[in-house]
Amino acid sequence: MSDQSYRPFVLNWRLTELHGWGLVGVHTCLYLLKTGGSPMLISPSDLLSMRPQTQEKLRALDLPAERLSTYIELVQSQGKRLHLENATVLYALGDLMQPNFSQQPILGDRNVGVGAFTETKFSTKALTDARSYGRIVIHSNFNKQVLAEHGVASDCVFQGVDPTEVSPGPKKGKFGDRFAIFSGGKIEFRKGQDIVLRAFRAFQQRRPEALLVTAWANFWPVTALSMRASPLGLEPLQLTADASDVDIVGWMRANGLPENSYLNIGFLSRERIAPLLHECDLAVFPNRCEPGTNLVAMEAMACGVPLVLSANTGHLDLIGDDRTYVLSRQGPVPGTGDNTRYWGESDVEELVEAMEHAYQNRDAARARGLAGAQWVLNNRRWDQFAAEFVDVCNR
Repeated sequence: MSDQSYRPFVLNWRLTELHGWGLVGVHTCLYLLKTGGSPMLISPSDLLSMRPQTQEKLRALDLPAERLSTYIELVQSQGKRLHLENATVLYALGDLMQPNFSQQPILGDRNVGVGAFTETKFSTKALTDARSYGRIVIHSNFNKQVLAEHGVASDCVFQGVDPTEVSPGPKKGKFGDRFAIFSGGKIEFRKGQDIVLRAFRAFQQRRPEALLVTAWANFWPVTALSMRASPLGLEPLQLTADASDVDIVGWMRANGLPENSYLNIGFLSRERIAPLLHECDLAVFPNRCEPGTNLVAMEAMACGVPLVLSANTGHLDLIGDDRTYVLSRQGPVPGTGDNTRYWGESDVEELVEAMEHAYQNRDAARARGLAGAQWVLNNRRWDQFAAEFVDVCNR
């Protein structure tokens, strides 16, 4: 059990329900409030991104956060750091485990760096930064292995899903009799949407009634241009004219998808996730790298959608032959060198084969999807994550 003498439990990142980091914070704070803990924030939450029931539970944390933020600024202006006695403080770390603990504006009696990274070649500085924290917590065995190879110890705690949001449900016929294939996650090279596009284009030519349903919104549009590193010979991805968004529909058109063969949803708010996924027959994730276990994939899995997952990095903590389809042909990612060890380049034809198999064996695919839902709802829930996360951080 956690050492409850270490209170409060302070998070140095903003709570939101828009992305993984925010959800880690949200569910950690919900767990602490439910179990009598004392969560604290150093900046107010993004309440507008949250479901009403979440807003109601977390709203009371914002005023203390505003006061603490002001006090931190005052202490910093005096060239000092704020020491929070008897506290566990968590710090969100960047892709190379930065910054060093000495650069953080606050410190507690427990100081924990929380990381999620895709790069696998660490500089001396990155390793020094990682070792400067009392404990490091990450979210996949892939990340744990990379750190261990560099001599850095870490604890792995798997992220989860919320059964009140995502669980199996019936189709309501939104897409009629069409075979709907879902692909989600912010569009960028490591997520492998170019592989999805190439495979679906081939599959749709033999199954004209197929529909590609995408939720590829990227709140940082310039990062989507990493997709131009694709080795698949596609027309390059472009931003919109004002560079405020990614021209996903234009990319699909430029690469030969017929107008009626795709539906680009863009951003999916929390309440829309399950109703959309219940309408889909398959979800595909040929991702090149996942530092965690892929929240979008887990949400699709929890909804009972049969999954196709690439056998690399964080996906290895999620896949199972009895509950997912597996893309086992994993080659090296072209042109990326040492920094992408353990990444995988999924085979386009293997993905086409998986789509065709699910199409021809729909009852078996559905059974596999329901087995996946049972597994993820039993083993990868946010309440389970939060309990273990708080315990590990307070040891």
